[in-house]
Amino acid sequence: MSRREFSKPVRREMLQRSGGKCEAKGELFGLAEGVRCNADLAYGVRFEHVLPDYIGGAPTPENGAAVCPKCWRWKTDNHDRPIADKTRRVSEKRQGLRQKRSSFPTARTGSWKGKIGGGVERR
Repeated sequence: MSRREFSKPVRREMLQRSGGKCEAKGELFGLAEGVRCNADLAYGVRFEHVLPDYIGGAPTPENGAAVCPKCWRWKTDNHDRPIADKTRRVSEKRQGLRQKRSSFPTARTGSWKGKIGGGVERR
């Protein structure tokens, strides 16, 4: 499924609604609860899905925010990307595309055997 981007009229409406100031608000964007960023968007603007597209967030003005690049980066790195990565890992595991890896080469499934007195030997 491809990502659904905001259309030009929707982006225009979000920018007008913001009044030229960053709409990022609260912990979702790395700010204190209830605090709005209000950075000037004249130096750059990103249109962010509040509820990400990959979990059903529609590209509508109600689900969008005009944010500064700093707030956009924080939400992407600390919220969206970890959730998307975990979703992909779980999906791949359920489809049989990802196998559980041994955490240590001397584990039961590995080709090395740890000796009680120390050292290792190949099985």
